[in-house]
Amino acid sequence: MRELGTVSLAGVARSAPRARKFVRRLVPDAAPDVLADVALCVDELVANACEHTASGAGGTVTVVVSGDGSRLRVTVLDDGGSDGKPCVRGDAWSEGGRGLQLVEALSAGWGSHAGPHGTAVWAEFRLAP
Repeated sequence: MRELGTVSLAGVARSAPRARKFVRRLVPDAAPDVLADVALCVDELVANACEHTASGAGGTVTVVVSGDGSRLRVTVLDDGGSDGKPCVRGDAWSEGGRGLQLVEALSAGWGSHAGPHGTAVWAEFRLAP
């Protein structure tokens, strides 16, 4: 996959719509249903980085978009400080914690790994059958 674009945003809630808009501009020819799934997942990943890491305490969130024509990968890098590895919570009745359930359901795959200064969480989507 080749990198299509990168943007660094303030670690605040209003950065999620900016991240969605950035990703949509990079893949304007994607099917509308795929683009809707990508946008929702980007929103969740950026919101998680702002809420659960040092990114939300005056830091930044970086969104990296890569693709190869048939797949798209969105990676969100945070500033660290999280108390653990991102995981899907199993409690469907909890008030929070459903963001990664959405990412898991809507993406072809997702995961996380240590980034340069924190955690990188990625989600991959199929653009073509």
